[in-house]
Amino acid sequence: MKPCPHPNPGRRTAAACRHRFRAGRLRGMRIPLVVLVVAGAVFIAVRFLREAPSAAEPADPVAARVPVGPTPSWKQIDDPARDGWDTEVYAEKAKKQVQALGKLMAPARPLDPAAVAKLITGDFACGPIRPDDAATVLDDGYFRIDRAPRGDRPLDAGVPPPDPATLTHAGAEGLARALETALAPFPADAELRFAVKVFRVAAGTGEIATRQYVSLSGRGASGPVEQHATWDIGWARGDDGAPPRMRWLRVEEFEEAGVRRPDGPLFTDCTRSVLGANPSYANQFLRGLNHWAERLQDRSPFPLFGNPGLAVGDVNGDGLADLYVCQEGGLPNRLFLQEPDGSARDASAAWGVDWLESSRSALLVDLDNDGDQDLVVAILGGVVVAENDAGKRFALREVLECEDDTMSLSAVDYDLDGRLDLFVCAYNQGVSWEGGSGLSGAEPGFAFHDANNGPANSLFRNEISVADGWRFRDVTGGSGLDVNNTRWSYAASWEDFDNDGDQDLYVANDFGRDNFYRNDTISSTGTESPGSPFVDISDEARVEDSATGMAVTWGDYDRDGWMDAMVGNMWSSAGNRIAFQQKFRPDAPEEVRRRIQRLARGNTLLRNRGDGSFDDRSAPAGVEVGRWAWGSHFADLNNDGWEDLVVANGFITTGDSGDL
Repeated sequence: MKPCPHPNPGRRTAAACRHRFRAGRLRGMRIPLVVLVVAGAVFIAVRFLREAPSAAEPADPVAARVPVGPTPSWKQIDDPARDGWDTEVYAEKAKKQVQALGKLMAPARPLDPAAVAKLITGDFACGPIRPDDAATVLDDGYFRIDRAPRGDRPLDAGVPPPDPATLTHAGAEGLARALETALAPFPADAELRFAVKVFRVAAGTGEIATRQYVSLSGRGASGPVEQHATWDIGWARGDDGAPPRMRWLRVEEFEEAGVRRPDGPLFTDCTRSVLGANPSYANQFLRGLNHWAERLQDRSPFPLFGNPGLAVGDVNGDGLADLYVCQEGGLPNRLFLQEPDGSARDASAAWGVDWLESSRSALLVDLDNDGDQDLVVAILGGVVVAENDAGKRFALREVLECEDDTMSLSAVDYDLDGRLDLFVCAYNQGVSWEGGSGLSGAEPGFAFHDANNGPANSLFRNEISVADGWRFRDVTGGSGLDVNNTRWSYAASWEDFDNDGDQDLYVANDFGRDNFYRNDTISSTGTESPGSPFVDISDEARVEDSATGMAVTWGDYDRDGWMDAMVGNMWSSAGNRIAFQQKFRPDAPEEVRRRIQRLARGNTLLRNRGDGSFDDRSAPAGVEVGRWAWGSHFADLNNDGWEDLVVANGFITTGDSGDL
């Protein structure tokens, strides 16, 4: 066999990837993992050095790239006191005080007013922590949800406290009793979890006010209970470095959700019982990303993100769903076949799909209309297409060349010819640490809210036939999907939003504005339309979201017959605090300020009006705060006929997550 022709195995072109697949090396190759020395880490460290070498030092190109002393920690670099952001300093102090209040809400009851008094001023006053006007909005066999009306009052740091008539509890005794009402659903010995995120700050003379999300969760008498609320707190600034103290507290919104399952949780983690008998479970999956990032040969920055995907489908026709798992370069992809007892066995090698290329996402779909599930895998620089061979193995048919940084895949019959076509999202143009950060978004002048310097997405038309065999053709150019097509795309989803019989496309972009393409394959008269099938109607449909889009899903959540869209975006407490203050970018045009503020707002729920446009219902529906939301799906969890939402979120597993 010939070796891979590419000189850098961490940055292969699609042609080189195709060579390796067709030489059969990926299926059977077993190479030792080596420790990865990342040149980019050196580059970043050098940028943080405070002093440059003197002109008298010898010009050693190697030594110039190696750190010669301790580098600042991220907490030293991100020091708001040095940057003149006093409100950020106060926000951090306020957060610690609210956390201290949360620690007092422990199994020991009643609460100790003397301990509470250390966190408040002598004239403290508050309203109910668990509002008296909370009403039950859902009560079925699974959930009970109580919700209080939203206040929607502006955050004010004025003196005296706003709306004093609503602050009915005074002093430490009053606050202690108010907090105990919030603890009422929990047994005295319940193990509770309290969390807080400060997301607004307002400064006034002698006082500062903060708005924060707080959550309290634990096990109640009939199952888990969660309380989510928005608290406004006015603070007396501490003197001589002393922490601030609360002067008033009011609840702006409150929701309590309880699971009515005393016999156990609604969902149970069954990963070990399904996969645990396979050696790959302990030897590969349980080691985690940090372990493998130090050992992989991929020199691009993307293994550090840990975002390979998976696909579920019945590959052997036994009526049971099987699982295909993508992996980083150097780790074999895995195919698990489900057994009748619910466990799954690793059949990756037997089916010829234990490929070692850096794989980002996969699809199990029937491409040749023969009734079984074929396999499509996005790798760096290409898309691998494999045919299901009689439910016994996969046979490689083609490697489609596309941009280096492939991200996600979707399949659809966009042209209504009866065959599923493929759409490929691409994220970043720079795939190597060499000569820079590896992320073209780090370039000077990069506009996070309006980027247009990403790679192009690709549309491949399925032209499989008996006469010509397996063939896909890149039809991106001239299709209309090449318009506004360089916006750091994470995910795409197809749906017939206008009920005209063909599939339209929403593309969620991380840094640029999102794209919404109407499919005009079927014309308004119901006949096939000539010319480019797609038109970008993001602006006229009022869906041009610019908010770090990472996922999109469709569902008719209001059951009006028109499909609605949920876009998963990042919600940032720091972004919400800073971007809304007057001192942030004071000279920027209002449009720019508005778009930057939108970056931090979180998820977007778009209600289909049925007239070709959408309404943003994110805030009224209460779906904005999904944290660092990577993926979302509509799903009817309690079988009541209404679409619920599941949002996957998070980024780094650590004791101190900062703003994540």
